[in-house]
Amino acid sequence: MKFIASLGLALALTLGPAAAQQPKTVRITYVTAPFNMPSIVMRQKGFLEDAFAKFGIKVESPVITSGAQQTQAIAAGEIDIASVLGGTSAILARANGVDLKVVAAYARSPKAYFLMTRADGPTKIADLKGKKIAGPKGTVLNQLLVSALASQKLTLNDVEYINMDLPAARAALLAGQVDVATLAGADVVVVEKAGGKALTSGEGLIKPTTVIGARSAFADQHPELLAAYFEAHKKALDFMAKNPEEALEIAAKEQKLSVEDARAQMKLYDFTTTMTEDDAANLTADQAFMVEAGMLPKAKAIDIKASLIAPSAFALK
Repeated sequence: MKFIASLGLALALTLGPAAAQQPKTVRITYVTAPFNMPSIVMRQKGFLEDAFAKFGIKVESPVITSGAQQTQAIAAGEIDIASVLGGTSAILARANGVDLKVVAAYARSPKAYFLMTRADGPTKIADLKGKKIAGPKGTVLNQLLVSALASQKLTLNDVEYINMDLPAARAALLAGQVDVATLAGADVVVVEKAGGKALTSGEGLIKPTTVIGARSAFADQHPELLAAYFEAHKKALDFMAKNPEEALEIAAKEQKLSVEDARAQMKLYDFTTTMTEDDAANLTADQAFMVEAGMLPKAKAIDIKASLIAPSAFALK
């Protein structure tokens, strides 16, 4: 493929020379939530295994849904590619010394993130003062909560914020253990079908860019393997474009949704992988927000383009 050949050359030029010895195994996280359709299709169609088979390399796909846990695994050398990583998680990790690079965008989806409550829950954001709110800390959903509170001149100190992953937060909300949950994807659909409602989405409050991250050493030493990963990712995107109904059926089955619910979720996402100047600006704005909100010390702030984003991320086609 011309795409893969040119990508391999671009990666080699921008990320450094390839090492002579290749690993026997490449470890790439598998993250389905909130609605990561390219990853689901890539796995179900075997595109990753096919891409690495020509190198004689086995692919391991650990399920690590937390951005913080993914970046910890990168820092420990336990994974090579974080296939879906929140921009805030990538920034926090790099600012704290984790040697990772953003090698592509994964998705842009402000309309896909929500503050959800039950039918008898709060009716407006201003009512959140003193309420129990569950969701994953250090994530885009964390940022959405802070932004929503700030719109009403409230802070996290005005609520009881409980760290939970998405399924746990959804369950706690439906069980009446918390008043609000920060949710996305299939978890939003489940709450809506149980009679719940959205207080707000991320539209107008955040501009989230989820990214694909890699260990810098892996990217530097094995640009041809990074190119193999993007070969599989591009095959998934092409399959989605050419076989939309089959792709929706695959994603719906994995997410335990109806095809129609999957179709509604799909409309909320832009899965273009090429990083843009707007993406870099959004990540820079995200960092500024985290500093202002006390999520990141100002002294640790980084130059997003120079320190975090690989130049090759802007050259993907």
